[in-house]
Amino acid sequence: MTRTGWPTFDRPPSAAFIDVDGTLLAETTTFLFARILYRRGLIRRSFLLRALYHGLQHRLGRLDYGRLIGYGLQSIARIPVVELERIAYENFVEHVKPRLYQGVVDHFNALRKLGTPLVLVSSSPGLVIEPLSLYLGCATTLTTPVIIERNRLVGIGTGPPCYGEGKLYWAERWAGECGVDVGGAVAYADNWSDRALLERVGRPVVVRPKGRLLRLARSRGWDIVRPGRPAGAAPPRRGHPRINH
Repeated sequence: MTRTGWPTFDRPPSAAFIDVDGTLLAETTTFLFARILYRRGLIRRSFLLRALYHGLQHRLGRLDYGRLIGYGLQSIARIPVVELERIAYENFVEHVKPRLYQGVVDHFNALRKLGTPLVLVSSSPGLVIEPLSLYLGCATTLTTPVIIERNRLVGIGTGPPCYGEGKLYWAERWAGECGVDVGGAVAYADNWSDRALLERVGRPVVVRPKGRLLRLARSRGWDIVRPGRPAGAAPPRRGHPRINH
């Protein structure tokens, strides 16, 4: 079923697993974060372009996420984590929050009030999306674990990257620890790479899907939602963006 608004539920789902990029907003949060770091002289232009390239690969469903996060950690390892967290909050206020799709806040607030725990499951770094998680009142945020030593990001933790089937791994692990039935959960996603998680839950919801995911959703009878973009938001980028120095 295709709708412009967000779905409704006869009974509260056991949990809501929520992708971020392309699902809650049209942009890639990692690119937005990289852009603000670049504008403040904390990273090189090459990192910003790499973030843009990998954002495109993500949309095409063929991102080498392990390679991306390794490159990203190397590029920002010298920046104190506390500084990155402060910038992430400013990035959320200035660039992420104004780009949220119409109805996102009201829909997930209502779902949370029904007693459904909200769980962000994202390939974006945890510190980048934590302000969004707090804003939506999420129970937890599932991302690729990282190692922090002496206030610096120094490496990737154990377990698979939180991308593709890795999202299902982390969702099932959290559900097992919390006694949550994944089969009674809802999942929101926009990308072909998210299909393992979508196929596992009881209520898959795909947001503005295209290509293979759209065909899969139609064949399975999944919810298809096409929420409007916020008033005044720029359309999604095509090609390389202009980089202001």
